[in-house]
Amino acid sequence: MNTRGIDHLAVVSDDMPTAMDFYTRVMGFRLLHVRRVPFEAERWQPPYDNLRHYFFDMGNDSLFAVFEYPKGLPRQVRDHVGGMQHVAFHVPPDEFDAMVAHVKSCGVHVIGPVPLGGRFWSAYFLDPFGTRLELATDRSGVKQSVVESVRQTEEEARAELETLFSDPAEVERWLARM
Repeated sequence: MNTRGIDHLAVVSDDMPTAMDFYTRVMGFRLLHVRRVPFEAERWQPPYDNLRHYFFDMGNDSLFAVFEYPKGLPRQVRDHVGGMQHVAFHVPPDEFDAMVAHVKSCGVHVIGPVPLGGRFWSAYFLDPFGTRLELATDRSGVKQSVVESVRQTEEEARAELETLFSDPAEVERWLARM
């Protein structure tokens, strides 16, 4: 399978005006499409009829979507199995510090920037609904794509895979797929 990348990510809110403000003012996304979604059980849609489902341009021909669920529902716990742990947005290195400063200037608490090893530098913050967001950049100075920047040597990959699989054949099978 060969995808071109993310078409859209969809998160849940219980206050669309607040979501619209945050994702346009803080993140700089442009609101593109507003609609209601009728409930259809056979399509694994959210179990609420006529939900707002708004789309924002998050750059690089990718969309960010927000579903507005009814108020009063429990919040998702990102650190539980099946939860979305976080969304990381790639920011070009020469724009990273300005983007972090912009988010802070909007009154949002930001952790970082912090070095995560290798090319990775990140800054973390929450949207108004508790979704953990990350601004990520490459400060290695090497001009490379996001995908190229995370490639490992076979030895690095083997060392990690050996902590997951005790069968050397299984390690080799996964190395062959990388």
